Amino acid sequence: MGLIDLLIQEAFKDLDPGDFPFSLGVEATNHCNLRCPMCPREAADRGYGNMDFELFRSIADQAAGRDHTVFLPTGFGESFIHPKFREMLQYLKESGVKITCLITNATYLDEKNCNALVDSQISFVNISLDGTVKDVYEKIRVNANYEKVVENVQRLFRIREERGSALPYIVLRMIKMEETADDAERFQQMWAPYLKENDEVTFSNYQTWSNTVEDHRVEKPEGMKLLESLPEGQKKPPCRMIYKTLQIYYDGRATPCCYDYDCTMEVGNVQDESIEEIWKGERLAEIRRLHEEGRLDEISICKNCQEYTP
Repeated sequence: MGLIDLLIQEAFKDLDPGDFPFSLGVEATNHCNLRCPMCPREAADRGYGNMDFELFRSIADQAAGRDHTVFLPTGFGESFIHPKFREMLQYLKESGVKITCLITNATYLDEKNCNALVDSQISFVNISLDGTVKDVYEKIRVNANYEKVVENVQRLFRIREERGSALPYIVLRMIKMEETADDAERFQQMWAPYLKENDEVTFSNYQTWSNTVEDHRVEKPEGMKLLESLPEGQKKPPCRMIYKTLQIYYDGRATPCCYDYDCTMEVGNVQDESIEEIWKGERLAEIRRLHEEGRLDEISICKNCQEYTP
């Protein structure tokens, strides 16, 4: 189990929301250069945009100094498309945000951006890289070039090594799906020589985003298996996500679930309220109450969720 998984396991062991989210997703942009078939971004109705830099600064300031918050400058886009993303990374360091994790498709990892990641001392870089076969990868990551992306990832490892930095820890993530099901071992072997302490290769479940995209799963997520195993009439336990997670989109709107791609569970806007006010507010309290009463089916996105985390 990797370091980030250990952090999640520790945070998710109870339903105590605390005073502030454990996982704080902050969408720098929802523009993306790829058109991946498993991504729901084009099905969303919330438009496209970049987060204002001053709003990003305000969010970072509120998260600064907190020992148990993971700040993810990521949403439903490729963060490096934001014209000020390198400045955002640097501000996270300067403001004192302690644990940071970027999710990226690695298409923008040139010399300048790799150095910016090392300069910022971001904790984790989670790279979405599906497989070792060019044709399969490019079918999944539409508009990406496999050889170039591999070169970019190798560049990040190289620059980190040349600069003598332990950070960022690099996580290479492959989605388990029909197209990649036979490639897991090769993927592990391909990247094993590059890994240093706290780097890892990991595999995540394919999901349909409440049946928004075509189903290419090879297995059901554990949460779905649990729901299906419950005796008829037994109350469903609440999802831990809504007690631990806040996702803030580029326009400041917030939802307690990072899988709520269209912000259907909006619980506030950080342009109008503080994060702590939203976290302790009535709208989020009502969602938690419905979960605690076993009434998940009354929330549309929860009803068909495949990432249910009891």
